[in-house]
Amino acid sequence: MTSKGGHTVACDDLPWLPLAPKVSVKVIKTVPETGAFSVMIRAEAGGVLPRHKHLDSAEIYIFKGSGEHMQTGAYKPGDYISEPKDAIHDPLHFVEDTELLMVCQGPSAFIDDNDQTLYLMDVAMLQQLQGRAEAATAG
Repeated sequence: MTSKGGHTVACDDLPWLPLAPKVSVKVIKTVPETGAFSVMIRAEAGGVLPRHKHLDSAEIYIFKGSGEHMQTGAYKPGDYISEPKDAIHDPLHFVEDTELLMVCQGPSAFIDDNDQTLYLMDVAMLQQLQGRAEAATAG
């Protein structure tokens, strides 16, 4: 439901979309005007989130799963993680099933070992993932 007072998103009804090996994303909200977006991330044990750089800040809340992030430290359910603009993160290896909410003020660039951009996780990429999922279910 949408109104001038805000809107509610039925997150359980949103599809999980592939992001990386054993890592999926649910697109909750995109704001093309600013580049901001909110997503749920679900990683299976053994999944890897590739090396990346935050081109703007991100905030993360852990719902499920524990682990160790090389740059931000250990995390567990109930933890909040703040990642600043220009933060570079090594690949994150998930040792157990993990679910988190991530609110980003802008894109993240997945990068190689020489800091060259391989691809962006941004509003356009997330909308493209949503479009592919909708086309697959429609046809």
